[in-house]
Amino acid sequence: MLISRRSLIASTAALAGVAAFGARAADKPAPMVVYDDELKNGWQSWSWAKVELSVPAGTVKPIKVEGDPWSALAFHHDPFSTEGFTKLSFFVNGGIDGGQSLAVKLIVDGKPIDSNVVLSPLKPRTWLPGEVSLKDLGGAGKTIDGIWFQGQASAYKPYYITKIQFE
Repeated sequence: MLISRRSLIASTAALAGVAAFGARAADKPAPMVVYDDELKNGWQSWSWAKVELSVPAGTVKPIKVEGDPWSALAFHHDPFSTEGFTKLSFFVNGGIDGGQSLAVKLIVDGKPIDSNVVLSPLKPRTWLPGEVSLKDLGGAGKTIDGIWFQGQASAYKPYYITKIQFE
């Protein structure tokens, strides 16, 4: 069976594309889980809000958070590079009342990176997926050591959050 030159070139190009895709997929790190029913991968709670970890809620055990103005659900980790990750994802529920506003911040050397990412308002009694690009958080390609979900200028009623991870 003879293969035409055009078919050979097309087949070679297709294989090269598959090989390049495989290399890109292999370069992408596995998700770094911060919290999924419990803290994972060396993450610690350094919060200054009222926080309860692993609160039973059906089949999941989210974090329950409530606080005074500017208090935060804060996570700390030994410094690590965000290289290869593109977003921070999570699921959040506004609890009975909803309406909370939360600034999302990444932390470098114990200090928040300035960004304008605010989740607002959280929906009552509804689990919603959240996804924030590391570029929007000012943390793409940086070495970070924490994450804050910080309340704003007024006290806030309980909300719930789970399945927090870098992807």
